Amino acid sequence: MTTLVKLVSEYYVWLIGACILGILSYIARAIVAHREKGRAIFTLEKEAASSTRLRSIGMAFVLLILGGAIYFTAIYLEPNLDLETKTEVTPTVLLQPTPTPTTGPPTITPTPRPTRTPRPTATPEVTLTPMPEPVVLPNCPDSRARLTSPTVNAVLKGAVEFRGSANIDDFQFYKLELKGEATSGEWQTIFTEETRVADGVLGVWDTSALPAGAYTFRLVVVDKTGNYPEPCEVQVTIEH
Repeated sequence: MTTLVKLVSEYYVWLIGACILGILSYIARAIVAHREKGRAIFTLEKEAASSTRLRSIGMAFVLLILGGAIYFTAIYLEPNLDLETKTEVTPTVLLQPTPTPTTGPPTITPTPRPTRTPRPTATPEVTLTPMPEPVVLPNCPDSRARLTSPTVNAVLKGAVEFRGSANIDDFQFYKLELKGEATSGEWQTIFTEETRVADGVLGVWDTSALPAGAYTFRLVVVDKTGNYPEPCEVQVTIEH
């Protein structure tokens, strides 16, 4: 515990700086989510934006508390620990008894040792390690409009991070759509974005509001003429 307090005290400036950057980042994300909610059309889009805003505000509050704890540890707790460790402790000297000399070594009669019976060697058990299931990426027709996560037949719970690329010529925006039991088999937009993405995070969406079952997500990247390459689709399973 003392080592942890001293480590926090030594780097508290950097730690508090990281907390401040994190708070600003989550506040910015909350503002973006608020704007997305304002221009959202569908209920699922509004719920997703509202969930992102609340989660961002919550994380900013957690980082604020963490920064306050780091400041308290460095400014108040660590100096008190130094005063306690500097208190001198008087060592206790143990007095050993003076050995009494003996007149001579006693005669030792050797005791015969019993013959050891060798133990049978146990045959080691062989544990078979199951092979992991292969990860299958979605088969996207155009590499400029593709999903790399989640993978095919992935099991999703709670908030899901979508990764991939949305970087076509004359880019205007991209959108993620959902089809399954909750949408009566129709494609429904869950969120849109007007910034290009190349092999990065396309967005985060909470699946908690959906009934468990099989669903299909697809990425549609639209250019300034309203056209788009063939969308990239991925089949997944949602559980709770």
